[in-house]
Amino acid sequence: MTDTAEQVSVWAGLTAPVLSLVGVLLATVLSPSFAWTANALSDLGAPTDPVATDLTRLVFNGGLILGGLAALGFGYAMYLVARNLVELAGIGLFGLTSISMALIGVFPLPQDAHFLVAVSFYIFLSLSLWVYGAGNFTAGDRTRGGATVGLGVLNAAAWAVWTFTGEFGRPGLALPEVVGAAALAGWTVATALWVRRRLDRAS
Repeated sequence: MTDTAEQVSVWAGLTAPVLSLVGVLLATVLSPSFAWTANALSDLGAPTDPVATDLTRLVFNGGLILGGLAALGFGYAMYLVARNLVELAGIGLFGLTSISMALIGVFPLPQDAHFLVAVSFYIFLSLSLWVYGAGNFTAGDRTRGGATVGLGVLNAAAWAVWTFTGEFGRPGLALPEVVGAAALAGWTVATALWVRRRLDRAS
């Protein structure tokens, strides 16, 4: 891998989870009163929520915006190693996932657009993993495809369990939220390393 744009794109994929997930987790630590069983993650970025401070809002919202933009930049390297149209469709959905993640930080609670972009993020997250994983299967990469589809199922299952075990808006919404966020972060790092190896072999 000698092309500068390729290198930057791969590094964007490796950096995106650090900016987003680590930013979110750091904000939970910095908050004076955040509790996993009482709050939603978005409370950390809300200007009027008592668990949020100027610092948590900066770390939470800023991390999501920068992480989303970095993940969007990773799409270029993914495109270069795509093996079929199904993987390309998955990359497109990953782009929508990345944009939605950034917009969560742009439109913090209690703005009206926040709910729409937050729901879109988790829906696009599972869809992108399912479609990209199906593309992996189509290319004969069954191990990667199975792991990718499985992470999409994990995100959907977390929300299904949450939805069917009580009132949706009850305290503790951070619990299903962090499952999907962690699944995406782990997949993005693993995929960036895989993409880098493929680009290295092609150079």
